[in-house]
Amino acid sequence: MRMKSRAGAVVASAALAFGGTVVTASPASAVGSSACGYRYYATPLKTTTAVNLRNGPSTSYDSQGVLRRGTGFNLYCVKRDFSWYYGKVVGGANSGTWGWVYWRYLTGRS
Repeated sequence: MRMKSRAGAVVASAALAFGGTVVTASPASAVGSSACGYRYYATPLKTTTAVNLRNGPSTSYDSQGVLRRGTGFNLYCVKRDFSWYYGKVVGGANSGTWGWVYWRYLTGRS
């Protein structure tokens, strides 16, 4: 264990010495599906208005971009309290991006 932390320190020091950068994850980094309470299989939904696609199930997480009204969103899971939906954008500028959308801004109607 001690060897691994020493090796990590050496790599980080070398990167900084040669003009590189070292990036560490913040507490509000991307959550992905780890916050899912219930899973679905690619349930097709659409946004009802312009809405942020977030890295995690809360407004405290960073936005990955704005989904325009009518953007397709395939639902894969929901937070345990059903307030945030996790899925994949299937249209528009963010197509292919995974993220979280607040439930009130999604509908199953075309």
